[in-house]
Amino acid sequence: MLTETISPQLRENFVHLIAQQTGIEIRSQNYGSLSDNILSRVKALRLPSPQAYYDLLAGLDYRGEEEWQQFVCLVTNRESYFFRDKGQFALLRQSILPELIRQNQRTKILRICSAGCSTGQEPYSLAILLRELIPDADSWSLNLYGVDINRESLDHAQKGLYNVWSFRQVEDEIKDRYFKNLAGYYQLDPRVKRAVKFQQVNLVRDPLPRPEWDLRDMDLIICRNVFIYFTDQAISKVVEKFFQTLKMNGYLLTGHAELGAHHVKAFHSKLFPESVIYQKRNSNFSAGAPPATRYAPPEVKPSALETLAQQLDKTKINGVKPPLRSASFGVNSAAPKTPAPAPAPTVTGVNPLLAEAQTLVDSKSYHLAQKKLEQILQQDPQNFGACYLMAELKANLGQYEPAKDWCQKAASHNAFNAKPYHLIAHIAEEQGNLEEAKQALKKIIYLEPNAVPAYLSLANLYRQEGDLNRSQKMQKSALKLLQTLPPETTFPELGHIQAQELLAQL
Repeated sequence: MLTETISPQLRENFVHLIAQQTGIEIRSQNYGSLSDNILSRVKALRLPSPQAYYDLLAGLDYRGEEEWQQFVCLVTNRESYFFRDKGQFALLRQSILPELIRQNQRTKILRICSAGCSTGQEPYSLAILLRELIPDADSWSLNLYGVDINRESLDHAQKGLYNVWSFRQVEDEIKDRYFKNLAGYYQLDPRVKRAVKFQQVNLVRDPLPRPEWDLRDMDLIICRNVFIYFTDQAISKVVEKFFQTLKMNGYLLTGHAELGAHHVKAFHSKLFPESVIYQKRNSNFSAGAPPATRYAPPEVKPSALETLAQQLDKTKINGVKPPLRSASFGVNSAAPKTPAPAPAPTVTGVNPLLAEAQTLVDSKSYHLAQKKLEQILQQDPQNFGACYLMAELKANLGQYEPAKDWCQKAASHNAFNAKPYHLIAHIAEEQGNLEEAKQALKKIIYLEPNAVPAYLSLANLYRQEGDLNRSQKMQKSALKLLQTLPPETTFPELGHIQAQELLAQL
């Protein structure tokens, strides 16, 4: 049994090696999880000590290279979902992609790279957006490339199969148009899937451009939420590679405030209300670029949603307001649905503040919603509804660890409610932590023996692990339960699919 701990010096050696090989900077607050990951691999490989594991990773032979494939899965973040960051996707839809489409109208060729693509939602979102913007998309050569260091993430991406949680910021019209509901999981349209090619790339170590993989002459490179994990030296190295991989006048889009001025001095910066984007205007990386161009947005009146948000922030609203839907990324947005009037709260009924917070979460006014929830929890720290809604809010913002913490708090206040475990299962699967996802799903089944979605999710996870016997067992359990339910029964966790349709699919 392994009892050895990792000395501070050896830990620093690991931190330096990881930065050298992947560009990832392990910060002091993450030292604990780093040690846990190292010791888990030491145990899995039956090595005598952490030092032996370090020697394996530092080695130049194939065994070391193969182990990096396993270890990198533990130290990289797989978080992703479709049309993440609506502001930047609005910029792409309204300005950048139309400009690139016009520039390439004669050749009808577009080349776009999603760097750090994780499980594929970003490049597939771009492929969907291009099909919406280009009426004759099938006559174009739309070349989209997803690259990532994590081989497991790329394997997931190539399947084009996603759970409901990946669509939390996608309008139903887009989901229905480009995905097929398969027992609560969604299979991507083959036309979109064919447009994206995936390749394992270590941005720090591998050369770019890479003509043999067709990674060259890009019109657009998107690399978001990657540089926040990199050392400054790695950022500089990768940005220069991107510069060389872009064609003249091509664009680089990163996450907000991920790059310092010294990183992008060779680019021309364009400032939009939604984001800054960097354009290649010369062929010499060290030459520098002209000052940034700022685009002033036209003066517009506040939207109804913004007006309501301001009112909610300043005054207490009595009663329950109908939820608003924020604008989609701009393609065939559905008209707002009018909900049935809510019953007046009673002494034991819905807390009016909680109802207001729910309305704000539904309308994606997360900052205001958090204020309301903090107000509730200050008065009633054990309020299950407020704890769970806070978890949902954090998850929608991509803050997965705080979201799971709030789920645990909610569960501690109501041990018989399965909602927190549904959210934990979604998050864990999104993060690639299949064991945690399975444990949460088993908890749901314990609390709700008729939980068809949990059985189907477990079947999918076992299938991913290659355990076909358990997968079939879970699916058969779901079938038996479905046969006992009224045909019109719907499952919100599976995209509101009806029992009769789900039964037919299975």
